[in-house]
Amino acid sequence: MNRLIATLCLGVALTAPLAARADDQSDRVAEATKLVNKTLIKNLQTGFNVALEKTTAAMPEARADSVRKELNAEFEKQRALMVEGLSKEYAQKFSLAELKHLDEIYSDPVYEKFQTMNADPNSSVTAISQNSVTKLLNMLAVASATDNQPPGAPPVPMPAPTPAPK
Repeated sequence: MNRLIATLCLGVALTAPLAARADDQSDRVAEATKLVNKTLIKNLQTGFNVALEKTTAAMPEARADSVRKELNAEFEKQRALMVEGLSKEYAQKFSLAELKHLDEIYSDPVYEKFQTMNADPNSSVTAISQNSVTKLLNMLAVASATDNQPPGAPPVPMPAPTPAPK
């Protein structure tokens, strides 16, 4: 009888850390999911909505509705994959305390104002960033085209940067 009790106690003692670790992992995934939705997915959704409306603006309404429905459905699939994957990755890399600290940072009203300004497609901050990125991408494209030219070919002229879409 004593042997049975000792075996049961040992079994409970050995499984308790596993249960605690599973709970901690579950808590970290939940906290990371909240963080991913609050930050990355929120910004992605905003950008996607703007791009979708720009894409469908010139379409006939019936076609635009069809495209919106199809692309929104795909966005939701991709969103779910991203939330799940990113949440698990962050849960592995950060402790629960660190994830909660990140949540506090992202919940700060000044930081939220900063993020709102950066996510607004009509803000001057976005225009400045887009113009710089467009110029750099154009330069990379020219450098790549120049690199692929046969020896002795005249250099490719540098195109003027294209303005960011409004």
